Amino acid sequence: MTMPKWHEIMRPVLVVLNEAGDYLSSSELYETTAEEFHLTGAERDERIKSGEKRFHNRLSWAIMDLRKANLLEYGEKHGTYKITDDGIAFLSRHSKPFGPKELMDECPSFKKWKTAYLEKNQKYRQAQTSIHSEEEEMSPQEAMAKADKDIRDALADELLQNVVGMNEYDFEFLVAKLLVAMGYGQSLEEPATVTPKSNDGGIDGIVKEDRLGFDNVYYQAKKWALGSVVSKPEVQKFSGALNERHAQKGLFITTARFSSGACDFADTVSGQRIVLVDGKVLAHLMIDYNVGVTVKETYTIKAIDTDFFES
Repeated sequence: MTMPKWHEIMRPVLVVLNEAGDYLSSSELYETTAEEFHLTGAERDERIKSGEKRFHNRLSWAIMDLRKANLLEYGEKHGTYKITDDGIAFLSRHSKPFGPKELMDECPSFKKWKTAYLEKNQKYRQAQTSIHSEEEEMSPQEAMAKADKDIRDALADELLQNVVGMNEYDFEFLVAKLLVAMGYGQSLEEPATVTPKSNDGGIDGIVKEDRLGFDNVYYQAKKWALGSVVSKPEVQKFSGALNERHAQKGLFITTARFSSGACDFADTVSGQRIVLVDGKVLAHLMIDYNVGVTVKETYTIKAIDTDFFES
């Protein structure tokens, strides 16, 4: 049959998860959903430019929207999915394929996310009437830039969901790996130190500010639920832990966000430089420094070399 569009995959995903009644791995979901569409071997092997299987790529986008709509949930084990109670109820109301319009109309969490996303890009009103007319006004390069930002923002959201699924100690090592990727660390052999959990004293890790080891940067890594807030007292405690070590530089990094009081304290605390990194910034830093992500495609835009023709 013809390769299904990504939104056409959403209902079969819910059907498969509903019939399973438990968590399914990404490979199980891929195989079962592909069977639902009666895809041939050749169709399953069809690939996009990056080399990824086309159906797998479209399935991933469908899963992301279903997650935003709270119709499926991620399991504690990475790469596993289960239908939610909202998903079961939604499926019972839709015996035919559905798409983003139905999610916008019936799923408050999806509408909230999509509306905020559109507003952030200052295109909400245009999108309500006609997204296509807006895109037709763009130059090809502008359209590519918009698509790149859309993909990056979606990747950041998905990345943060995966990070929240890690255990605390693995999250602290992830932070250490990111800092090394950013150029911090004493050496390749000893780039960063994660402190033992039994006696960390409010400090989760230590990294050298540069490869020569002139100064230490102490960090605290808090893996909190998405939407939660790190308040001023938490940053004050971190500041106190820095004082105990006579340290002047600290990094507080979290999957959550910081309250205004926490930010004000970090900006004004005397004798210390405390940098706060929230979940959104963390996800984009991971993308920038290729931690937890891989390059799938690269596009190069070329222009006329006027010097060549004028010489």
